[in-house]
Parts: sequence; C-alpha cells; structure tokens
Amino acid sequence: MVFTSNVFLFLFLPVFLLVYYAVKDSWRSYVIVLGSYLFYAWWRPDFLLLFVAISYWNYWFGLLIKRRIDADDKKSAFRLLCLGVAGDLAALGYFKYANFGVEVIAAALAPLGINTFTLEHIILPLGISFYVFQALSYIVDIYRKDAEPTRRFVDFAAFIALFPQLVAGPILRYSLIDQQLKQRTHSMELFSLGACRFMLGFVKKVLIADSLAPMGTVILGSSEPQMVDAWFGMLICLLQLYFDFSGYSDMAIGLGMMMGFRFAENFNQPLLCQSLTEFWRRWHLTLADFLRDYIYVPLVRSKRVSADGALFCTMLLSGFWHGASFAYIFFGLYFAVLMVAERRLGLVTKIGGPYKWWRNLLALIFVVGVMPFFITGDMQHALRIVPAMLGFNGIGSLEVYLLATSQMTLAFTLVAVVWLLLAGRLNLRFYAGAQQGYWMQHVGGLSMLALWAAFGLSLSRLAANSFSPFLYFQF
Repeated sequence: MVFTSNVFLFLFLPVFLLVYYAVKDSWRSYVIVLGSYLFYAWWRPDFLLLFVAISYWNYWFGLLIKRRIDADDKKSAFRLLCLGVAGDLAALGYFKYANFGVEVIAAALAPLGINTFTLEHIILPLGISFYVFQALSYIVDIYRKDAEPTRRFVDFAAFIALFPQLVAGPILRYSLIDQQLKQRTHSMELFSLGACRFMLGFVKKVLIADSLAPMGTVILGSSEPQMVDAWFGMLICLLQLYFDFSGYSDMAIGLGMMMGFRFAENFNQPLLCQSLTEFWRRWHLTLADFLRDYIYVPLVRSKRVSADGALFCTMLLSGFWHGASFAYIFFGLYFAVLMVAERRLGLVTKIGGPYKWWRNLLALIFVVGVMPFFITGDMQHALRIVPAMLGFNGIGSLEVYLLATSQMTLAFTLVAVVWLLLAGRLNLRFYAGAQQGYWMQHVGGLSMLALWAAFGLSLSRLAANSFSPFLYFQF
C-alpha cells in the first residue's frame, strides 16, 4: 500500500483516522501499531514477522543496556550494545547485501576456476534500511544516556512502525519523539496544517514527479545517448527524484501532524546548494544527521581518524547504504573525494550565506554529473551514459525528448522548473536557511485555492493512471 493509491486515500486513511480519534488517548498507541502493521503487511505479510522481531530485539536490548548502565557496569552495557547492533546489521546485511556479496566473491574466484555457491534472489523488505536505522539509534542513544528506554513495548512498537514514515522516512530518533509518544496535542489547526502538507506532497508526487518520469525513461532506455540529451535527461531524473522523495516526505510529515506528531523536516531546498557539502546539508536531512551523529562524530572523537578521514568514511558508507552495487559505492566515493577536497580548499558554503548563482550552477553540475550511477544503480548502465555526458557520442539535441514525450509531460517539466524558481526566490528573499515547511503556516486564501485545485487535478490523474511506487522504496 502506498500513499498515492485509491485504497490508502479512500479506505485505509479515513478508517484509521476515524478509529484513532474515536478511542481515548491511552489506546492510541495500540491503534498506531495495529494500523501500521496492517499497512506494512498489505505488501508482504510474511515480512511483518521480521519487522516485529527487530522491534522486540531492540526493545529488550534497550532495557538490558539500561540495567547495566544503572549498575555502573559499562563494559557489560557496551557488550550488549555491540550484540544488539550486530543483530540489526546482520538482518540488514542479509536482506540487502547478501546477493551482492556472493556475486562479488563469485566474480573474484571465477578466473581461478573455483565455483562458488549461489543464492536465491533475496527480496528486499520494504523500508528495512529506514526502520533498522531507527531501531539501532534507539539502543545507541540509551547507551549514550541520550534517551530513556520505554517500559511499554507498545510505545516502542509505535515509534518503529509509525506508518507515515515507515518505508522511506524521515528517519525518527526516539530521543526526539519519546515525549510525543506519551502525550501530544491534537487540534483542528494542526490537523488542517497536516492535511495541507499532505496535499502538497501528493501534488509533487503525482502531478510533477510522475509526469517527469517518461522523460527520464527516454535517456535511461537510450542505447547511445548524446551529450545534450544525456545532461538534460539526468537533470530531469534529478528533478523527478527531488519531487518524488520530497513529496513523500511532505506527505509523511503531514500525516504525522494529522495524528498530533511533529516530525523533523527532510529537505531544505537542496537545489539551491552552492557546494556539495551544502547539498547534503539540504538533502535528506534526517539521514545526514544520522550519519553525522552515529558515524562521523564517533570517528572524530576516537582521535584515530582525522576529520577528513571521518568525512570520507561517512560519505562512502552513505553510498553503500543506498544500495548493494558498485554504482552506489562509486556514488559515495564521488561525494567523499569531492567533499574532502572542498574542505581542504575552503570551498564549503553555509546555508543562509551570500547567494552566488555561479556557485549554485557549478554545484548542480557536479550533482547532475553523478546521477547516472545513482539513478541506474548499475555500473555498466551508468558507464554508457557518462561518456555521452562527456561528448564522446556527439553533441546531439533535445529532439528525442520532443518526439518521445507528450505535450503534457513537457508542460509539467516547465511547471517543475517554475516551482523550483519560485521556491528558491522565496527561500532567498524571505527566510534564507529556514525549512521548506515554513510557508505552509503563512499561506493565504489564494494559495489554498491553488493547492486544492492542484490536489483535485492530481486525484483525477490518479484515477486515469495506475499509481507508481516512490523511488526511495528501493533503498
């Protein structure tokens, strides 16, 4: 089940909210857990067992670690932490990286004439990269004394299973949401704000991202693209990815507000970045914060790795987190090398600093330049596009897009560009450095009318076409 499906919009969500608000406050965590389990099991009921097992694993390890900390037995607490984290990473490693590992070993031993075993194709459980990170951060925060373990399993299960952000974030931190699980404010104002935020995300996904998809398919399906086509195609893929993922985040944040929760923002106008470092300070913020707090900072504090070395390791691991392929490893390596170079050369920019269009353009060129590896997730496919971007296949033109896509697709491409320009101008002029959710609290009647009209158009488009999954579901 996904947010942009008729089953979710017209059956699951209304029934869930009706039950959620009908019961008393002390029962609402149970409603969240049961509703979220149903939401998750709608895709694959068997993977719900893994989901529940990971929840129980980290809940009990949290309690055990707390007991050892209270007994001033930090060595035992650390051993328990290592065991708990190892269990989480083992589950993530098996489902996400086992096939890749076997393929690499087989390729390395093949020239020696050694036959290795093979694995059946392992299906990646939906959202495992996100909910494992959340569960892992819980026991780490308890060990660090940044959070107190909950005594009620239902509250912890609700934290892990909360369906708005279950499959693609934002990544929640228990220390930032534990009080909301115990007590939160419900009001018509917050519910209305959440509904508007949900509609905004729905429009971004259905009306813009899905409209850009055919243009991205053109470049990905081309056997020998040329330079102009390749650059334009990768730019379109970046725009599609942004509107798709930020649309999901908006919907998740909006659904959270409708239930009384305040989730962290996940985007802050990333296409306004003036350096690659700033790009990661604006893109997928909750992942960037997680990597900083649980990988980068501990490496620096260990004093065994320099700040540049810690940054390099963090970005390399971020690439590997996105997927089990050499393309994603190269994606992480690309940012690791360039971000360390930016730091060494003093080229890192800060959010809210002076805006220079040429820095913005240069940063976007470097971001678009690595998109073949990220979008395809396949090294061979990416290496067919990169030479085209370097001009080895000729200059080319945009004729292939004009012939292969509809006028509606071209129109929404223009809408996407105008949207970004207006959002960027608003960001720079009125609230440089603020989160993009800010404007939702300051919209007027005309803006609301436009939002409702766009939402209605999105619903009609959904009725005419089957829904498409969110791009970040594959991670």
